Amino acid sequence: MREQPLRLLAGAAAGALATVADTEQWPDLRARVAAALAPDLVDLVSARMDEARSRLVAAPRVRLELARAEFTTEWRGSIHTMLWERPEAAGPLRAVLHDVSPALPRAAEDFAAGATSRR
Repeated sequence: MREQPLRLLAGAAAGALATVADTEQWPDLRARVAAALAPDLVDLVSARMDEARSRLVAAPRVRLELARAEFTTEWRGSIHTMLWERPEAAGPLRAVLHDVSPALPRAAEDFAAGATSRR
């Protein structure tokens, strides 16, 4: 039951990152997501995000949407793994996403209740 909200949250975060990857919002969102997911590994997670972003922004205009989809798929999996390993990161990550886009789906909020019971 916890799996679906966890996947939704990971997908929302990855999608938000992909959306801002080629904008001036990237550095702030990347830093905030990395800090929420792995406060003790912010530099490492940020560097991995920057590597993925560089592939996205280097894509020819005609491939940009495909590059965004690839970025989203890659980071959905990475974020999902980080959340599974550290479920207490779900609340801070959700707060970041709601700050940057109050219109994001709120279905992942249910994960907060189940996250603490898993450990």
